[in-house]
Amino acid sequence: MEFEEKQYDGLYEVSEVEFHNQNQIFRGILYFPPEPFQKPYSLIFFFHGFPQLNPLKEIVKQYQFLLDLGYAFLVFNFRGYNFNQGKVSIASQVSDSMKVLEFVYLMSKNNVFKINNINIIAHDFGAYIALILSSKVKLINRLLLLCPVIDLERHLNHIDFSKSLYYINRFLPGYVKGIEDVAGFIEMTKKELKNKEFQIKEVLSSLNFKKLRIIIGDLDKILPPGFNEVWQAFKK
Repeated sequence: MEFEEKQYDGLYEVSEVEFHNQNQIFRGILYFPPEPFQKPYSLIFFFHGFPQLNPLKEIVKQYQFLLDLGYAFLVFNFRGYNFNQGKVSIASQVSDSMKVLEFVYLMSKNNVFKINNINIIAHDFGAYIALILSSKVKLINRLLLLCPVIDLERHLNHIDFSKSLYYINRFLPGYVKGIEDVAGFIEMTKKELKNKEFQIKEVLSSLNFKKLRIIIGDLDKILPPGFNEVWQAFKK
């Protein structure tokens, strides 16, 4: 991947990326490590949680130390989030993750990324999607799950989830698309879970990765993971 006019954020070359999936567009940003690291790069891409309120650059800033370890870092919003087209669903996010992995695979053919060092950091509901993806492909090296949502059905049935949807619709209208009808969205997701490929008990029996680490806190607070925990997961 070469650009006529390279863009930089401090020491890091950065590029906007645009993915086309099912006639809809979702976007992200790709950061490359500083010199003296050279291509092909090891890559980490980030699967956000629900409802994903953080600007993408803030996520990159949080994990900047991984760039300094020599990793490229790709972060994006799934379809249906923020300004992206589409509506949120399990199926759409799994499809988007496959599309991103396809992009990564093609870039590895151009000697941009190391095909044997493709890694994922996944948070909250993004961890559920990452597990489904890793049950379908054999390209994932390390998988780091942060406060993962594993029992999605129990999560859907909890009263706090529907309250959160009503809150998002009221105070962040249009930020997450497809949840306007709260009861309808929950029922749609329950129907999706009847599909075996989305059931966690089926997914866990066919996972493909070299290393897995899960970080779960004792308290239910919105806090970034500690530097040391993530560094230990991805140090080379």
